[in-house]
Amino acid sequence: MFSRFKNRMNTTAPRHRLTQGGLRLSDLRSGEKARILEIGGSEQFRIRLMEMGLLVNDIVEVDKYAPLMDPMELIVKGYHLSLRRMDAEKIAVELIERNE
Repeated sequence: MFSRFKNRMNTTAPRHRLTQGGLRLSDLRSGEKARILEIGGSEQFRIRLMEMGLLVNDIVEVDKYAPLMDPMELIVKGYHLSLRRMDAEKIAVELIERNE
């Protein structure tokens, strides 16, 4: 039984790389809006985000952060979505509206 689990953990799934030097979703502050440019990470991760409603070219707004800055709460297509910062680091965005 453990060997099957170990084999699953050691598989090297192809990783999707983000473009270098871009702004990450985790870099945004509360109240800022951005357009999703690219979603990195493993294929399973990208599929999970797609099932939650995060797609390329969608507009997201950072609603608020938890007290220790993790997780962050996003507004996507009119609903609230909580996302861990380490997952938000895999999402490249283009800033649309800055919170001054």
